[in-house]
Amino acid sequence: MNTLHLLATCARGFEPCLERELKSLACNGLKATNGGVIFEADFEQAMKVCLWSRIANKIEVLIKEDYVTRESDLYDLGKKIPLEPWFSPEATFCIHAHVNDEKLGKCSFLALKFKDGIVDQMRDKWGRRASVDTDRPDVVVGLQIIQRKARVFIELQGDPLNMRGYRRRQIQAPIRETLAASMIALSEWQPQNGIFIDPMCGSGTFAIEAALIATQTAPGIQRHFGFEKLPFFPEKANTWRILRDEAREISKKTRKNFNAEIRAVDIDSAALDIALNNAQTAGVADLIQFTRGDILKMKPISQATLVTNPPYGERITVDDLDLPEFYYQLGRLVRTFANSSLTIISTAELLKKNMHMKPSQRIATYNGPIACEVATYQLGISR
Repeated sequence: MNTLHLLATCARGFEPCLERELKSLACNGLKATNGGVIFEADFEQAMKVCLWSRIANKIEVLIKEDYVTRESDLYDLGKKIPLEPWFSPEATFCIHAHVNDEKLGKCSFLALKFKDGIVDQMRDKWGRRASVDTDRPDVVVGLQIIQRKARVFIELQGDPLNMRGYRRRQIQAPIRETLAASMIALSEWQPQNGIFIDPMCGSGTFAIEAALIATQTAPGIQRHFGFEKLPFFPEKANTWRILRDEAREISKKTRKNFNAEIRAVDIDSAALDIALNNAQTAGVADLIQFTRGDILKMKPISQATLVTNPPYGERITVDDLDLPEFYYQLGRLVRTFANSSLTIISTAELLKKNMHMKPSQRIATYNGPIACEVATYQLGISR
C-alpha cells in the first residue's frame, strides 16, 4: 500500500479553504471537486490529515470506480472490489450509500445488491464472510453513484471529523466544529492579527476553535478514528503513536508562547456556562475571556476579527427585535469598528436585505439542513 487516492469532504463552498489546508499538510495531487478535495497521500499521511484537518468532515480512500447501468451491476461491483487490506473475516462492516440516479432503483436496494456481491466474494476467497454491523462497524464502505459512475470508498475518520470530543453540552442548533473552523479560515484570522471575538458565542465553538488554532492543537487529539479498526492497523500503531506524540509536543511548545486575545461573549449566562464547560473539556478555558454582554451594546473596537453564528431560521425575534431589525442594528453597530472584519453565517435574505454592507467574500453553504450564506465584511479598513 503506497500512494492512496483520497477524498476529503467539507461544507459546500469551502473547497478552496480545504485545498489550502491539505497543501499545508504536504498532500499532493490536489483537485477541488463539488463538496470536497481529491488528493494523494500514503497511509501515514492520511492518518495525519485525519488528526490535523480542521475543515474536512470525512477522509475517504478510493478503492474502486466503475460505471453501472442496471441493478445487477452493483452485485458485480461488490464482487470486484479489493478485499485486502481493507477487510478480513473477523472485521465487521457496513455500507453508506449515496445515489442520485432514480432510474437505477432505490438507494437501499442498490446498497443491498452491492453488499451481496462483497460477501459472496468473501465466501469465495476465505470460505466465510464478515458480519454486517450498522451501529459500530470496523470498516465503513462508502458507495457513491453519480450519473451512473460508481465510486467505492473506505472511510478513515470513523465519526465525522467535526466530532472533536470537547462539546459535551450544547445550546439548540449549534454550528458544526468543522464549519466554524472553515469560517475562521475564511476570515484569515491569525493570533498576531488582533482580537478574536464571537459576540454571540452560544456553545463556544468559534472561540474554542480559535484557541485550538492559536495553540497549534491538533483538532483530533482527543478522539479515536475509524482507521484504528482496520485489519492492518496493528502494523501502523507505532507510527500513529508517534504522530500523536508529535502533535502533543507541538501544542505544548506553542502554549508556552501564547499571546492571542480570544473573547467569547453572550447575553445568555446559561450559554456562557456551557461554553466554559466545553472549553474546559478542550483544555483551552484559560485562554478565552468569557463575558456576559449584549452584542448591540458593544462599544466600538479596532483591530478585531468577529466570527459569529447569530439567530436565524426558526427564530423570529432577538431581544424583542424581529430578525430584520436585529440585523439592521447589527450592521449599524459593526460599521463603527475600525480596521476590523466580520464573518457571519445566516440566511442570504437576512444578510442582503438588512446588513446594508457589501461583503468582500460570500459563500452559499448549508448549516445542517438550512441553506445559508457565509459573508465577510471589512469594517473601517484603512487603505
